[in-house]
This record gives sequence, structure tokens and C-alpha cells, in this order.
Amino acid sequence: MTRLVAALTVLLIHTGAAFAQQFPAETGPFAEGPGAPVPPQNGPAYGPPAPSAPAPSPSPPAAAAPPPAAVPPPAVAAPAAPPSSEYPPGYGPPPGYVPPSGYGAPPTYGPPPRYAPPPPVYRPYPYGPRPYPYYRYAPMRPRAVTDRPFTIGGGVGFGGLQLIQGGKATNQSGMSYTARLGLGLHPGLILMWDIEGSIVDRGPSVFSQTAQLAALQIFVGDRFYLKGGMGLAQVNQDDFNYTTWGFAWMGGIGVELVQGWHSSLAVESTITGAHYAFDTHDETWLNWSIANFTVNFY
Repeated sequence: MTRLVAALTVLLIHTGAAFAQQFPAETGPFAEGPGAPVPPQNGPAYGPPAPSAPAPSPSPPAAAAPPPAAVPPPAVAAPAAPPSSEYPPGYGPPPGYVPPSGYGAPPTYGPPPRYAPPPPVYRPYPYGPRPYPYYRYAPMRPRAVTDRPFTIGGGVGFGGLQLIQGGKATNQSGMSYTARLGLGLHPGLILMWDIEGSIVDRGPSVFSQTAQLAALQIFVGDRFYLKGGMGLAQVNQDDFNYTTWGFAWMGGIGVELVQGWHSSLAVESTITGAHYAFDTHDETWLNWSIANFTVNFY
């Protein structure tokens, strides 16, 4: 019951306040409610009227000289506003905007001033002669391929043996062999102890001749060479040995197919002849090589 009475009391208070706002009892600045503007007042609403200005004097003032006419300043043409394309749609230049004026020709500058060369930083000091001997070592030249102070080598190939006796000659093919030991006298000139021989198989017997010679080998260019020498030779048969030594001579040519820094592979052809004088007859034996493949180390 108490809550109902309190609710009715609050409702009556709010109703009366709303009615008082809608129908004010007197007019005034707040008759329209809160937030209404206050009407302006041009002069006092109440009180005596304001006094009027005094009347001018009947005697006119003395005429003064007119001031000089002012010269108007020269008219300056306002710069044209930039086109509307420079602004977003619906916008123009701001008030009082003055576009910048154009730029004239760039200034000209004269040649730069000349500067004196800088003073030398380093001054060579005159040194005297060296107190010690000064040696300059020349670089070593590469050794020529034909410059061989020491040589050793040997090889085998295809050859044969020929016997000449009483104006008749008998030939037989077989195997040839060679060996050499050399000492270089000059680039391209070698003094050698040379061994040349051939061995053949003739029927039931095997014949061979071996010559030991003092020879010279001369290079013509870097690969082609000639050689020749003299010495002693001996001919042998498997079932009979000739103990007699005969004077021998040798000649040959060759070419080195492969040349390295310390070795070479060559092919050469030689012929060696020896004469034997027996009690009853004389014989001449020739051993030859068509192609001897030799390997040399130097």
C-alpha cells in the first residue's frame, strides 16, 4: 500500500512539472522553455528618452584649402587562378591564393679562380753508393728440348741380317735391337756409346751380329736427327762362335714422335756393316733395322 501511494505521488509531481512547462504563467525569456534564444534589445525599454544632439552654430567655419588629389597606385593585374583541373572536383583555390610567378634565366658564373699547384710532399733524398755489392739474378731460361746433358735409352724393331761372300749376298729378316748411353756436348749434339744389332733364324741355325760404336747424334730442328759412328762388331752363330772382331761403321736417321721434359719416344732406321778377314776367305755382314722404336731418358 505504501509503495502504491509513493508511486502515485511521484506521478503527480511529474505531471504538474510538465503542465507548468507547457503553459507558463508569465512571458519572459524562458517562456519558450529551456534553450530558447534571448531577443536582442536595441535600447532601454523603460526611462526617459535620450537627449538629442545640440544644434550647429549659425556661423560657418572658414573655408580651408582642398587637399591635393591622391594619386591612385598603379593597377596590378591579379594573377590568374590555376585551372580547376589542379583541384579535386567541387573545390577551388583558397581565398587570397596567389600562384607563384615564373622563374627567370639562371644566373651566369665566371670561370673558377686558378689555384697554385700544391707543394711536393716527397723530396727524394740523394743516397750515396751502396756499401755492399749488389747482384741481380736473371731469371732462368727454359731448357731447350735438345739440350740433354745425359742420355740413356734403348729399343727394338724390325730388321734383318745380310751376308756378302764371294760376290754373293744372302738376306734374312729378323729382329733388330739398339741401346745407347750419351753425353751432351752442346744443345742438339750428343756423343754416344751406341750398340746396334740384329738376330735372324735361318734354318737350323740362329745368326746375330752386334756392333759397339762411338757415334754422334745431331739434331736437325727439334725432332729430326742424324747419327753415325765407327767401332767393332762380332758375328755369332748358335752352334759356332766367330771370335774374330771386325771393323764396323754405322749410319742412321730418326725422328722423335713424343717429346717430354725428361723422356722421348722415337722411331729410327739404321744400317751397320762389318768386315771380317779369315784365313781362307773374307766376309762382310750387314745388320739393318727398318724401324726401331726407342725410348730415351735424359
